[in-house]
Amino acid sequence: MKFLFDSNTISDLYNTTSKQYENISKRLTQLANTDEIAISIVTLYELEYAFHNAPENKQAIIRNDINHLQRNFSVVPLNIQSAEVFGQLKKQFKDSSMINKENIKKHNIDIMLASSAICENSVLVSADKIYIHLQQLNNNLHTEDWTL
Repeated sequence: MKFLFDSNTISDLYNTTSKQYENISKRLTQLANTDEIAISIVTLYELEYAFHNAPENKQAIIRNDINHLQRNFSVVPLNIQSAEVFGQLKKQFKDSSMINKENIKKHNIDIMLASSAICENSVLVSADKIYIHLQQLNNNLHTEDWTL
């Protein structure tokens, strides 16, 4: 099985003081040798932004996390197929939630990750509640919340 980790899952995995760390770590140990774990290039974008916004004393930790991710996880790029799914899914989300143009922009990254998971035939691992709604719009989106 293939898993695509959302940014919140990565944050909890790399923060050993997080309440979710233990659950995510435990679930990782239960994976089969044939299971694959990946992150999206979008997650790296978010982590680079976090690095550049972090206080100087935390930047080394974030840089180490980024380097570790790149060495140990596959990085899923954005592609034309996921762009098409993104457009359709975002329109469906906008219409079904009656969200305005300004507020829907806040969900672009979530919808990009969902689109990538659909196209990669991966389970999206996240605690974000938006994915429950997106699953109702596209039954090819499969998610798991490893924080439970």
